[in-house]
Amino acid sequence: MLIFCLLAGRLYAQQLSYTPDLVAGHRSMTYMHNVHYHFNKKIKINNLTLFDTEYSSDKRNIFFIRNNFSYNVFRNITLNAGFGMKNPGSFYTASTQFRTAHPIYTFAYSVGATYQNGFTLEQSIVLEYYPFLTEKLQAYCNLLAIANINQKEYQRGVQYIRLGLKENKMVYGLAFNADQFNNGKEILINAGGFIRYTF
Repeated sequence: MLIFCLLAGRLYAQQLSYTPDLVAGHRSMTYMHNVHYHFNKKIKINNLTLFDTEYSSDKRNIFFIRNNFSYNVFRNITLNAGFGMKNPGSFYTASTQFRTAHPIYTFAYSVGATYQNGFTLEQSIVLEYYPFLTEKLQAYCNLLAIANINQKEYQRGVQYIRLGLKENKMVYGLAFNADQFNNGKEILINAGGFIRYTF
């Protein structure tokens, strides 16, 4: 994260973006952000950070921090390498992503390997749909789904859904977060409201 702070003073606005997302739910408060820095059209770095803190207990808090390096090999195909920390410790990852973006929707699919006390196959999908309702107001629908599996189990799963309105750089509305661990033996649900802004 320090590298982003050191670079921020010398960067052009179109090269650096910071998008925080805050959810106030019935079970917990969730903070997530994405920081992107584009060196050029082919190379970028990214920091994704998530903290999910329960109101009543610290035993089931969730954390996830990933620093990622991406190289765009074709128009819609990117190679990624990253490292970070998540429950229960550090991890390393390598993946390939297909991404397409249009004026009212974005779609991305990633597949790769993650190492954290053993290898898992990790797949993720992001689908955003934001049709215009008026000249300045858009509807907003977002789905993020991630699955980590190995030869023994469905180790980790995530489904985050956002439904709301988008006004320029601000998005707000309803949020639903679902996290699964160890073949779904533990499932954490959080539903509430969210607000997101892109700087």
